[in-house]
Amino acid sequence: MPFDLDNPFEISCFSVLHPDRLVHESVGKPDVTLNLAEVLAGPAPYATLVLADGIELHHQPASTEPVNTVAAALADRSGYDGSGIRGVVHLTGSSGDTDHAVGMTDGDFMSLYELLASICNVMGVRLWRKIRPADLVTIRYTDLATGDLFWFGGTSHRLMQVKDFPAGQENKLSPDAKVMVFDDGEEFNWYPDSSFHDRADRAPSGYWQRTGNQLLPADV
Repeated sequence: MPFDLDNPFEISCFSVLHPDRLVHESVGKPDVTLNLAEVLAGPAPYATLVLADGIELHHQPASTEPVNTVAAALADRSGYDGSGIRGVVHLTGSSGDTDHAVGMTDGDFMSLYELLASICNVMGVRLWRKIRPADLVTIRYTDLATGDLFWFGGTSHRLMQVKDFPAGQENKLSPDAKVMVFDDGEEFNWYPDSSFHDRADRAPSGYWQRTGNQLLPADV
């Protein structure tokens, strides 16, 4: 969806939540709409639950897919007890009793995800996200382990060890900082409470275990 460069801070957000807890978000211009009758076509009309002002959940009541436990918990939190939602759900802004829903504002989107986060914490689950190889991901330095590749300046360096700063040369930015030593002799600072961005296909294996994100193949 193209952005309106005349109004770069005016956006709308849509989310899709699958029964296996895989989610996908899309962001676009405020006037973009979603055809609910098209994406939730089935043997019965789709159903809409108003979770809050500006946030709606749409699902197919006749779905025979597995129970969407996170979506059901989200509906329960919003007063729809025992909803038993199955299959894929679409989370949008207001549809105004039509088949076309606008996206959520960025504020409503963040409120929704704060609620989802609290639900998932209680349930002891985490949401998986579709990440493509070229997408940027946020990697914590603590995700790195010996043998991992660390990309810097378009070049990979294999991590050999993390060592302390020499005595009297402690890092002024962080007293807990250490030094990463690589197989090619390069050294970079390691900050336990910091993170950096890199391509998804350059993330260390520890990144995927920590976040639960799902990396898609390049041709998806």
